[in-house]
Amino acid sequence: MGSAFFGLEIATRSLRAQQRGMEVTGHNIANANTPGFSRQRAVLATTDPYPVPAFNRPLVGGQIGTGVKIEAIQRVRDAFLDTQIRKESLSLGSWQSIETALEQVEVIFNEPSESGLSKVMSDFWNAWQELAKDPSSQVARVSLREQSTTLTGAINHAYAQLEELKNNLDGDIEIKVDQINTIARQIRDLNESIIKFESTGDSANDLRDKRDLLLDELSKVINFSVTESDNGGVLIYIKNKTLVSDVEMLELTTTPGPLNDSFLKVIWADDLSDVSITNGSLNGLIEARDDYINFYMDELDQLTAGIIAQVNDIHEDGFALDGVTTGLDFFTGTGAADIAVNSIFSDLSLIAASMSGEAGDGLNALAIAGLKRTLTMNGATATFDDFYKSTISSLGVDIQEANRLVVNERLLIEQLNNRKESVSGVSLDEEVVNLLKYQRAYEAASRLITVMDEMLDKLINGTGSVGR
Repeated sequence: MGSAFFGLEIATRSLRAQQRGMEVTGHNIANANTPGFSRQRAVLATTDPYPVPAFNRPLVGGQIGTGVKIEAIQRVRDAFLDTQIRKESLSLGSWQSIETALEQVEVIFNEPSESGLSKVMSDFWNAWQELAKDPSSQVARVSLREQSTTLTGAINHAYAQLEELKNNLDGDIEIKVDQINTIARQIRDLNESIIKFESTGDSANDLRDKRDLLLDELSKVINFSVTESDNGGVLIYIKNKTLVSDVEMLELTTTPGPLNDSFLKVIWADDLSDVSITNGSLNGLIEARDDYINFYMDELDQLTAGIIAQVNDIHEDGFALDGVTTGLDFFTGTGAADIAVNSIFSDLSLIAASMSGEAGDGLNALAIAGLKRTLTMNGATATFDDFYKSTISSLGVDIQEANRLVVNERLLIEQLNNRKESVSGVSLDEEVVNLLKYQRAYEAASRLITVMDEMLDKLINGTGSVGR
């Protein structure tokens, strides 16, 4: 037979369980807007049944229930969605870095505009054309020198800005590496706390949420894989090397790359080996610096080298205004970084506009002006103007492609986040309903105590009173 107080114990257990359920619901409501929070669920389960002893009955459980308990407080989270979101975040981070860098390249070239290189080149060729019409004109010679100086200055400036952009990206790479180390340290510390907490049998739900939020942040920066160990800690691998292993971590650092003009490369701090970076914003910065910007610098350099070579080649064969002086280079330098108008042309009369040396001969200036329409680039298949327009078109295509991929990735991540929110997010309507359910169950358990109290009162105070 069970004790007369057995019902009180069942009611007490119910009170505790319903109260804990209300606390879990309250925690969910309180964190409805907390970034990274996953709603939690109190898992109710029956307590072990009470065996009823009897003379002719085996002593087995299941005859009488003994109440309810909170078996666990679980996070509601879909690991598959986490993996998908982190995978897409990697691509988004990479393309965002490339998009930002390309937009800066676009600003540097500033096409089409009155100050763009296309307009400046056109003015340069036109200045030679004007000189050809009147080779002895001092005004035409001054104009040519000014337009030439403007052209070389524009090329130098654009090239220097591209170089500066590469240096800025180098600095951004260093910042990203620091960010990775900071996140890894925080994950390591959370691992330590989670392992200690869960070793007692509890679930470190809120700590796990914080760790997942950090993993989401890390997934925007660098490619990695993650596994969870039995003790609750996570192991983070970058390719085959461990960044975080439970309560241990390795740091990343940067060093000047000897094969890349001393621009930074990312290495492991312990053995100085290269880090395998294949995706994420860090990869985007490296690609933008080493591939995209290098490409446009090379294009500008090729264009400039072609102008220097072709103009000098014709100018050397011409004669200055005195009809005697010849063999002078018009430009100095070898490329976009150092192209300049030969300083000797502070004496404007030395500009070789004549092909014969005779007065009024402007054929050499005309030949140089004709370079505008001559197929000199890409194996004599394109003019200088065609080559430059092709470069600007490539830039436009690259930016358009980066924009498209960023938009697509954002939409995909937004969709995945909506699905994640439907699983892990806090629905206030649902929580209020849960709160009412726990409240009513709590009230019923309280009523059960009242009933049991009245029964015991009857037994204790209302029985055995005959004859008193």
